[in-house]
Amino acid sequence: MRGLLLLICCVFVMFPNVAPASQGGHRDAQPQRIYGTAPPITHLLYVLGADGLIAVNAPLRNPSNNADDRFLREWFRHLPVLGGWHGNRHPNLEEILRQKPDLIVSWDTPLLQDKVDGDLGRIGYKALAVNIDDTANYPQVFRQLSAIIGRAKRGEALAVWAEQQIDDLQRFVATIPPDERVRVYYAEGRDGLQTECAGSFHAEPLRYAGGINVHQGRQTTVTGLQSINMEQLLAYDPEVIVVQNPLCYRELFDDPLWQQLTAVRQGRVALVPKNPFNWLDRPPSFMRLIGGHWLAAQFYPQRYPYDVKAKARAFFELFFGVRVDEDDLSRMMFPAATRAIGKGGA
Repeated sequence: MRGLLLLICCVFVMFPNVAPASQGGHRDAQPQRIYGTAPPITHLLYVLGADGLIAVNAPLRNPSNNADDRFLREWFRHLPVLGGWHGNRHPNLEEILRQKPDLIVSWDTPLLQDKVDGDLGRIGYKALAVNIDDTANYPQVFRQLSAIIGRAKRGEALAVWAEQQIDDLQRFVATIPPDERVRVYYAEGRDGLQTECAGSFHAEPLRYAGGINVHQGRQTTVTGLQSINMEQLLAYDPEVIVVQNPLCYRELFDDPLWQQLTAVRQGRVALVPKNPFNWLDRPPSFMRLIGGHWLAAQFYPQRYPYDVKAKARAFFELFFGVRVDEDDLSRMMFPAATRAIGKGGA
């Protein structure tokens, strides 16, 4: 702690502040050392080509993210872990200060931004805050950050692709009458009895893809993961269940209680893809651009008008520079128990 206090005393002399969002992020020089305060921001900076990233916020490979080596460059996989302000992790402020970032980008979410600003202010830094709570914000954020880090052409390419996918999905969802939209339960945790309310940014993809979240309410914590009981789930009786945990997914089909649910009886249970990062949540990132289409294909397999695997193939090639073959896509997007309900034009 004494070392941190000493570094803080010196910081205003030694290091320039990062331009705050209120000043539009204008800088005199292209940043060379960049830190994102949360995984969604760090992953976004990576795909934009920010080779000046100094750290990641958590191990890239974890229960929610497969992070296969073929999708991620070696230098990125070997960055140090400095923590952050999301996912029950804490930032290593002393090490962040020692790393001397000249650009810090934060996730501007109302439930946490004041704490991020306060903590960074203690070490003499301000962050450029960008809001990614809504998938529709991504094109603008791609353009904004890519211009700042000197990757404007790359950012424009991602923004144009994102705009097309958002427009495609919005046009499709608009064709589904409100009284014909599917009722969806988002199952999290080992037992599937943690979830997110309809107003949570964690559950935003359900609405984006045209589903109705059976668990209503307002988000009150950044982490989410609201617990319910089986009685409540049976009362919800969703038409589709979206599952994060693969063990839960494999076991619920044989569980007598889960078998009482319409979604399970009809085989309408979908396991969220996690390569290289989670397609929907934890972290909630740009992966939602393809995750939303995957969800819509699961929700409305007879109506969804696009080739969702072709969209996924284009996504991987543009965002990660990787070509994924048909078999890999099928295994990733439609594992055995869901393959019958969501091929989406394939």
